[in-house]
Amino acid sequence: MGVLAIAAALFWRARTDAGASQAERSVAAPATKVETPESPGIETETPAAAGSPDLLAALANDTTQTWAPPPPSPTFSEPLPPWDAKLVDVLPALKARADAGDQVAACHIGLALSACAHAHSYAPSKALIRQVDPNDKEAIDRMAWMTQDIRRPGREATCVGLDPSAMEERFAYLQQAADAGNGAAMLAYAEGVPLQFFEAMYRHPEWLEAHRQRVPRYVAELIRRGDRFMAFLLSMGNDGMQMSPLAKALQMDEPTAATFWYLGRDILSQPKEAWHGPTPSVERTARERAHTLYTRYFEQRPFRSDEFNGRSDMMNIEHCRVTP
Repeated sequence: MGVLAIAAALFWRARTDAGASQAERSVAAPATKVETPESPGIETETPAAAGSPDLLAALANDTTQTWAPPPPSPTFSEPLPPWDAKLVDVLPALKARADAGDQVAACHIGLALSACAHAHSYAPSKALIRQVDPNDKEAIDRMAWMTQDIRRPGREATCVGLDPSAMEERFAYLQQAADAGNGAAMLAYAEGVPLQFFEAMYRHPEWLEAHRQRVPRYVAELIRRGDRFMAFLLSMGNDGMQMSPLAKALQMDEPTAATFWYLGRDILSQPKEAWHGPTPSVERTARERAHTLYTRYFEQRPFRSDEFNGRSDMMNIEHCRVTP
């Protein structure tokens, strides 16, 4: 896993080096302040690098206090298949429903195929299995562990008999569901679930570009809906390393990262924990921005102790039916 992370980081660095030199020569635009009737303004700075999203500006311009649910999917008489159904048996029917506009079915396909791609990527090769001594119990147990989905044992069995080429459709179907407003699809897409393999990023630069363009919009929408887990991910992913697809797509500067750090602290009722970044002077402004976001989108609904249960398993297809 560590080797894959390092390889992914080097790949991202190679893709962004060309744009970085131009960004360093750019002149930052002056700060702007957007006032809303319901809350104090959130000061935002236009990013220096062309194409860098300004998540705070998008939220500062938002005066909506309640989120609009995604449009309903078409009605079908048959329920969607359970999580443990073999995809080779149910994928044709799922695709027919997704192609007819069922965003829950599209989310189901995107997450299920992502889980299969994950299993396929980390499964030991036949050559490696042949090298294992049949009397070496520890090696055999290690091979068995590598073939098991550790988040949901048994999920790997849903991929049996599936043509590996079918897994290439995971990105398009998850994007389709996210574009339709499905919360689970937006979260998984933003986190880069279909992209979490160096091979996928290398072979599909068009996926990376689509991800970069859409993620700020999805993240802003989830924040507007009061999705605390999305806010929590933002608060934990701003350590400056920017190795994850989410961090690379957002390219948060330090004041923005500090804002979401403090928003995470407010959500977790840890407001006294200080920003750990290199510039302590951003603390006061970041705290104020974070409190504005918290008041606008999260304060009206109390935090539930079970709210994060199971959310870290972003390939759980049952999440496709649930709103934040």
